[in-house]
Amino acid sequence: MNKLTYKTVLHDYEYEIPKIKWSIFIGNIFHIENKEDANQYIHEIEKKYPDASHHCFAYRYEVQMNLDIFGTAIYTCKYNKVSDAGEPVSTAGKPIMNMIEKHSLHNVLVVVTRYFGGTLLGVGGLIQAYGQAAKEVIEHASIIETEIIKTIKISYAFDLVPIVRNLVNKYSAKIGEEKYDTDVVCEIYINSWYLEVFKKELFDNSKGQIKL
Repeated sequence: MNKLTYKTVLHDYEYEIPKIKWSIFIGNIFHIENKEDANQYIHEIEKKYPDASHHCFAYRYEVQMNLDIFGTAIYTCKYNKVSDAGEPVSTAGKPIMNMIEKHSLHNVLVVVTRYFGGTLLGVGGLIQAYGQAAKEVIEHASIIETEIIKTIKISYAFDLVPIVRNLVNKYSAKIGEEKYDTDVVCEIYINSWYLEVFKKELFDNSKGQIKL
């Protein structure tokens, strides 16, 4: 069976490109799942290089998949943000994001830190420098394919446990937190590709007794 996957970074990674007119550019890449992750890593870089001139960044997270009119999967992210951090508009954050998109990465943050070397690079020079720093840190990092996972919460009577367990195994899903009261309430993590058919089989096999 098919599974929906996306490309992201396995580990945090840092890479410094050769100086450009005495300016130093240091790229850092991180895997993120949400805005809080991104803000935490940006803050860590600001603390690591407190005397830097700029900490420019781009990030995107929460992968979404849609089909175009030809049935081809199109991947996007629900949340996207870029920051020039004091550099001229669109000379830093945008070229960083362009590299993230060019390499088809999702759920990532790239921060490029600059130490000003005393010589102005101009708009074109800045775009090239920030883009190059982002490109190098991405291409030196460990890139992996990981599943697009969705979470659903269900509740069901105890006698329906075998049905749930069988379908979880069938679709290689995982059961998260479970609570036992009058009914069983649990979270299930499943590949996005299987979500709708999984929900349909839960409903059909339990004759509508499993509540989604």
